[in-house]
Amino acid sequence: MRDRVFRRYVLLFASLFVNAFGIVFITKAALGTSPISSVPYVMSLSTRLSFGGFTFLLNMVFLLLEMALMGRREIGRKRVELLWQIPVVVVFSLSIDLSMFLLRSYAPLTYSQMLVSLVVGCAILSSGIGWAVKADVTMNPGEYLVSVISKRFGLAFGNVKLCFDSTLVVIALLLSLLLLHTISGIREGTVISALLVGPLERLFTPLWAIFNPWLKPVR
Repeated sequence: MRDRVFRRYVLLFASLFVNAFGIVFITKAALGTSPISSVPYVMSLSTRLSFGGFTFLLNMVFLLLEMALMGRREIGRKRVELLWQIPVVVVFSLSIDLSMFLLRSYAPLTYSQMLVSLVVGCAILSSGIGWAVKADVTMNPGEYLVSVISKRFGLAFGNVKLCFDSTLVVIALLLSLLLLHTISGIREGTVISALLVGPLERLFTPLWAIFNPWLKPVR
């Protein structure tokens, strides 16, 4: 049992790097970053704190919002789930900065190259999401907050997710105009990634059956 749990966490933390690499690949396509990363990316353009640093701060805000929406009894019951989000965010944020370093020289020149890079980034991100779903141990704070909101107010998860992502993009736009006096980090690629990642994740789901034997308990 412990071996199976350990393997699931290995897969989870591997998925965090894949997710981060996918997000950075999308960002490096220069057609706009993904909705969930729009606010940290815009903030990183206007200050000295890194993309990963702002990703950590934003996710800590998400964690606090989760706790504000949950009752004290529910917080006590799900304390381990909530606490596990902290190391998840730390690894994810560090992975974003590592990916930015690894891809520091990558810069597609033509619009067609940018589009290809965007699609490749979406495919990488959707794969990471699929790995995290397969691990089935915890969620990142963004997804967890959407889940908490949908349960708290009896709303469909998909509808809350759409409103959540849209709100982040609007906030990023306002921050960009306020701090940079132009629109940066938000372009057609932001919309494309929002529409493409979900279908790609569902398309790739059968592939992750390859993890089934590895995730089974060792007898």
